[in-house]
Amino acid sequence: MTAALTCGFLPVSMSDARQAPSSFLNKLYDQFPESKHSAIRMMRSSRRQGRGERYREGRRRPEGPSLRLFIAAEIPPPATRKLAGWQTEFLASDRSLRLVPEAQLHITLIFLGQMGEEELQGAAGQLAELRQQDPLTSFEVTAGGLVGLSKGRNLRVIAASLEEPAGRLKAIHDELAAGLVQKKIYKREKRRFFPHVTIARARGRVALNPAEIRPDPVKFTAVRITLYNSILKPSGAIHQALETVQLN
Repeated sequence: MTAALTCGFLPVSMSDARQAPSSFLNKLYDQFPESKHSAIRMMRSSRRQGRGERYREGRRRPEGPSLRLFIAAEIPPPATRKLAGWQTEFLASDRSLRLVPEAQLHITLIFLGQMGEEELQGAAGQLAELRQQDPLTSFEVTAGGLVGLSKGRNLRVIAASLEEPAGRLKAIHDELAAGLVQKKIYKREKRRFFPHVTIARARGRVALNPAEIRPDPVKFTAVRITLYNSILKPSGAIHQALETVQLN
């Protein structure tokens, strides 16, 4: 399916727009001369959407609609409410932080990034292989405290650190990663897998020290592994569940 830009009643395909940007803008200007600046912003937006995220070496740009995929362990609502309580009690007053909405709290197992329909089918197939395991059991997880995750010297994320003695999170991550690498739609990250729940992101310089915060532990049972599409909107991301594996 070819995406289209529409200004009033003038549709222009994304591919045409990227291949001939001058003629594309001229069409818009001729019919909507007062909308020149809006058209420029639209054109830049379409270029960013077409370009997507930086693709890993050796992986071609996906065909068809662009998806932003990740695989995560779901957190049951009673536990997400308690984690949201951590946000309210310890983080909400800090204007340097953007809190993650309660409905989006999850444990990322694999982040795939920008993908097309072909890669989506491969990722869904990998979850189907996971579903065939026997037994595929649920497991207990404890969110025990807060930790800061940095990029360089700057704190970028505040997360709930997780304790999971059975090692199921890492085992599922490793199995998914191995299968997705074999399907050539994932490249292993150099950093080791660190299970956590992102609960806030930094807007700028953060003064607080997460390690000094001592919230009450939150215990829960992980019962589902889900493939999500993250739809980016001005108001924030929306996570669309595409495929789910139920843990017994």
